[in-house]
Amino acid sequence: MIIGFSNVATKWGFSIPTIERLKSVWPGVEAFRVGLGALQPQVIPPYIRTAAEALGPFTHVLLEINSSAYAMHPLSTEENGRELLADILLTVQDCGAEAAFMLHLRHWTRPVCLDFDALVSRFCAELDLPIIDLSQGWIAQHGADQVAAWMRDETHTTKEGGEAMAETLTPFLIDFLGRQPSLTGRNLPRPRLRRGVLSTAPLLEGWPRERHECLGLPLDFARIDGGEARLQLDHTVRAQGLVHMFHCAGGRNTVTLDPSGETLPLTTIDPHSNVPRVGVLAFDKMRGTDLRGLTISSTEPADDVQLRKGVRETPLRIYVGPLLTLEPVQD
Repeated sequence: MIIGFSNVATKWGFSIPTIERLKSVWPGVEAFRVGLGALQPQVIPPYIRTAAEALGPFTHVLLEINSSAYAMHPLSTEENGRELLADILLTVQDCGAEAAFMLHLRHWTRPVCLDFDALVSRFCAELDLPIIDLSQGWIAQHGADQVAAWMRDETHTTKEGGEAMAETLTPFLIDFLGRQPSLTGRNLPRPRLRRGVLSTAPLLEGWPRERHECLGLPLDFARIDGGEARLQLDHTVRAQGLVHMFHCAGGRNTVTLDPSGETLPLTTIDPHSNVPRVGVLAFDKMRGTDLRGLTISSTEPADDVQLRKGVRETPLRIYVGPLLTLEPVQD
């Protein structure tokens, strides 16, 4: 499985040509991609688990987690970055798979608060994990002018750029697939918190459920239209966010958290919503909040949002997925 962010998801990214090359040189290999555009690496552990349930089992995971905006976030530090990497690696091990990391080029548009590329490189070196540098290493290999010609913007490749990236990545993955397993039964660094998934299906059973394919990952959502929805838990959980879906019938909602009473605005349509994709409403910038329930308002129009492709759908509605949780590690 290739899991990562928007250049995994886009059709001109590296993942599709990489999978095509793998299948041509390794008959019988099954490979798939999970693209989580515009999200943060805090969602990677729960979505590895979700992908394992929906698409697995799988034997190898390529982690493209460095092209997100995590490096620019003022709350990103060496300590919480290592904590996150430990949780990601442990989650791959929990699924019975091997892990490799990929540094993906991104030209930063704001000041960098954490050199996440350097942190991931050190983490992999310390644990003898496979890693490929398609960030500054890619520029060193091909030259800045050539790489610039392969980029549509600060991180997304052109079709030719995706092909060039796949050409470099495929031999690395072939070597990765042939490598002796190293995670099975291994004692790995343990994080203080594990990032999990809590289904909201039993809590929203009065609403119809629909399955949608979100950039390679089939997911179930509650479809809520025609009124507000109340989600009540039977115990307090530490929740880092609520999963929803961007789509053509989206609009604006208000989510009220219990017991804090905090109200959070949520917009589930954007210019790219002609393609359904996963979104996460973050609680306290993904640091999480103690939650006993929440209320989702009825969906209001977002007429100022213009789709770049496709047409709006009616009636307005919101698709609600699981809660993403933070769970203390039990010694």
